[in-house]
Amino acid sequence: MRNRSFVSKFIAYTLLIALAVVTLVPFFVTIMGAFREHTDIIIRGPLALPNEWNFQSFTKAIFEYNFDRYLVNTIIITVPTVFFSLVFGIMSSYALAFMEFPLKRVFTLATTVLGIMIAAVFIMIPLYQLMDTLNLIDTYLAAILPQVAMSSAFSTLVIRSFFLGLPKELLDSALVDGASSWQILWRILIPLSKPAIVTAGTLTTIWTWNSYVIPLVLLPNADKAPLPLGLVLFQGTYRTNIPLTMAGATITALPMIVFYLLSQRHIVKGLSQGAVD
Repeated sequence: MRNRSFVSKFIAYTLLIALAVVTLVPFFVTIMGAFREHTDIIIRGPLALPNEWNFQSFTKAIFEYNFDRYLVNTIIITVPTVFFSLVFGIMSSYALAFMEFPLKRVFTLATTVLGIMIAAVFIMIPLYQLMDTLNLIDTYLAAILPQVAMSSAFSTLVIRSFFLGLPKELLDSALVDGASSWQILWRILIPLSKPAIVTAGTLTTIWTWNSYVIPLVLLPNADKAPLPLGLVLFQGTYRTNIPLTMAGATITALPMIVFYLLSQRHIVKGLSQGAVD
């Protein structure tokens, strides 16, 4: 039995190490390549460490090739998207978890499951026509509003599941004390549901930061492009400069990698505590 247990653990650890290597090597190559010279990458290969740490690729990407503007655009799109998706998700979660109304189950399925299952690619044509009718093409709202709608569905799914796991006696006692629905939501449920709210906000931030299809179609002006779209435009122009391209990729990906690592503990707590229905 001990031998079997040892073999099982050995296989599990080996697979985890292999997965970590496969996952981390591309990040390592990208980050290290951004600090190297183009000829050094060609001669010594992509896995070698820099002989001299060269920061010129980062300064050129930020100050000469509009990555500072792409970063500002990404923040302008991401911050309101996350904020309003959480606000709508919290309010809809309260209604779907604690209020009784006709066709509640249908609304729950439509708000959560269908909202998550429908990808932006499938609705891009009617979405473009709608934004064109509203004269929002090539404005930040064209990228914000659709992502708020889709992200609110995910926020509702996570936060509603967490609400359902809270003791109902807590709400009953608040009602007996004369608290209104608004007071119960903002003074009791939201403070208790911080793990779920942080989870929904973190994942929504990452998805919005990395969104590509919606800005590609609805923001034709490169001056309003977020980082993922700006990186593609950048690669199309400077694809022969490997360090410059890798610097742009690092600027695009590294903030969300660090953000996810810092929020990972809250994500696991929020998903595990909200895994009920």
